[in-house]
Amino acid sequence: FDVGTLSLNISVPQAYVPGRSRGYVDPSKWDDGEVAAYSNYQANFSHDSDSGYNSAYYYLGLRNGFNVGGWRLRNESALTGRRGTKSQFTSNRTYVQRDLRGIKGTLSAGELYSAGEIFDSFRFVGVQVGSDTGMLPDDEVGYAPVVRGIAQSNAVVEVRQNGYVIYSTTVTPGAFELKDIYPSGSNGDLEISITESDGSVRRYTQPYSFLPVMIRRGSIRYSFSAGQYHGIGEVRPKFAQGTVVYGLSDNFTGYGGLIGAQNYAAIALGVGFNSRLGGISFDVTHSQSNVPGRKANGQSFRFLYSKTLAATDTTFTMVGYRYSTDGFRTLSQHVDDTSSRQGGGMRRQKSRIDLNINQSLGRNGSVYASIGETSYWNRGGTSRNIQLGYSGSLKNISYSVALARTEETGPFGRIDNQISATVSIPFGSSARAHRAYSNVTASTRGDVRVQAGVSGFLNDRNTVNYSVQGEYQKDNGGSGAVGLGWDTPMAKLTSNYSQSGHGKHVDVGATGSIVAHRGGITLGQPVGETFAIVEVPGVKGARFDSSTAVSTDRRGYAVLPYAQPYRYNWLNIDTESLGNDTEITENAKTIVPTRGAIVKTRFAAETGRRIQFDVTTTDGKKVPLGATAYDEDDKVLGMVDNASRVLVFGVKDQGRLSIRWSEGTCEGGYVLPQRNKALMYERVAMSCRMGNR
Repeated sequence: FDVGTLSLNISVPQAYVPGRSRGYVDPSKWDDGEVAAYSNYQANFSHDSDSGYNSAYYYLGLRNGFNVGGWRLRNESALTGRRGTKSQFTSNRTYVQRDLRGIKGTLSAGELYSAGEIFDSFRFVGVQVGSDTGMLPDDEVGYAPVVRGIAQSNAVVEVRQNGYVIYSTTVTPGAFELKDIYPSGSNGDLEISITESDGSVRRYTQPYSFLPVMIRRGSIRYSFSAGQYHGIGEVRPKFAQGTVVYGLSDNFTGYGGLIGAQNYAAIALGVGFNSRLGGISFDVTHSQSNVPGRKANGQSFRFLYSKTLAATDTTFTMVGYRYSTDGFRTLSQHVDDTSSRQGGGMRRQKSRIDLNINQSLGRNGSVYASIGETSYWNRGGTSRNIQLGYSGSLKNISYSVALARTEETGPFGRIDNQISATVSIPFGSSARAHRAYSNVTASTRGDVRVQAGVSGFLNDRNTVNYSVQGEYQKDNGGSGAVGLGWDTPMAKLTSNYSQSGHGKHVDVGATGSIVAHRGGITLGQPVGETFAIVEVPGVKGARFDSSTAVSTDRRGYAVLPYAQPYRYNWLNIDTESLGNDTEITENAKTIVPTRGAIVKTRFAAETGRRIQFDVTTTDGKKVPLGATAYDEDDKVLGMVDNASRVLVFGVKDQGRLSIRWSEGTCEGGYVLPQRNKALMYERVAMSCRMGNR
């Protein structure tokens, strides 16, 4: 209370002030897009000749889609063939999908794959409803700890990770909660500093480690599936599956799931925990499998761990261990046991451990190690894979060394050790400099391979690339290869030719998309699940900031191949690509597509000549500064400068101008000379006759 002003000032602690989540987009702005159809294609043709034997192979992969309102129909298929054999067309899968905004999820029906977060994923025909994290604000996606504290005054709170500030905000006196922090990577403890208004600073550390099964407090992820298992065997049981992941508290996540099928059932329960020791999760799955003449019951235990040691900048990206008893079966293994065709041939995992470590050496590069070992109940033996590597750079020269060891024990046991060294040297310091590279690989089996080559781009926009390579193999001798790639607005084109002492190989390929919409058919580069169609009427060759290879066709349409669903996407025209004869009213648009949408947007554009008229009256006088020029339709064209000149755009080759100001008007006709496209604008002298207003 301020007696002097008779005012009462109230300060509310930040923890009690409602706020809007970062990345939040009002669902009313979500756009389901246009009615449209597309086909994303990948076409390859190759020809080999070796010691008089010739073979040819072709492949056409298609990813097709049709959108109506919020519904998405998708199909994946392929056409393959070889010389002397009949072509074969196969449809991999077909399904329909739409979003369910009320429950922030997606409904799918058709040939699908089950969720693989808790149970092993498998292919089935049926229906699936699952949460879509893309609909959530940024601070509700994934996992991050809630940073809490108390400020004694109007303070600045900074959050650092690995020495870098990743968040900064001001808070009022009292308790505060920071929920919209996005740590980088999956590990790295957070250092929080509170700087009070008097300059005093308090610091403390918040542990942070993240695993895939950890989400934020109060968040939920779910998936429910029902249908018929659809593997390669004859046995295809009906099933139902449900999984749920829920954020129990700031540091605890609970998850679980159920599967029920013909003669099979499984239940899983687990918990994820963020602690000072790292991110830890543990779960157990119990299964019961009944096959003719045998019943199997068992458990599978899984332990996951991740951690970054900030003091040494060491990252344990994932340490995983799983142990399964002899009677445990996944649904796929149960089907395999039941299938007469497979005869129980699938190897059943007994235990598995995975360890990945990355150690930064600062300016001297980094070292990594990866170790994996798997053992099996049936067929015996274990599989072990060990990889060690070092990578670094010296100015612009990069280099790496890697060691790999593969072990297979059992009836068909084998051991193989490999060493590889690579160096890459740029010709110049620019980002698009050509690079020379060399790689040497050798193994204990006696294999030796040496490769050397040059690669780079051939134009300023980096749309044409090349590679030239030579290779020597111990048993096959020398060979050479040359490759060329071209990213056009309508497709990505590739070609390669190689020759060795044994024969020759040639292949050509094209990937792109064909989109049918209300404006016609537009060709473009390969598209993702969500993309945009942009129209700049009558303007050919307009490019966009998001891709140097994309530009409008002769009708003014272009396909922008990627867009992020449920988020603002800025579409920007590169104005330098428009030319002097084109003007647009705005060069940026925003779209907010739903998942799988094909959104169409339009940039209003005008084309015409840009002319600077040097205006004089019939009695040789100048027109005053600020006078306004109009065309025959009374449209404003421009304003006269202090030298009696007016710059106009889009005028006809022949016509009349009317120039008006407060004290009078001046009208005159003009005839433009033959167009000179090399000029930014053309200068034309014009005489006008004074009249009374």
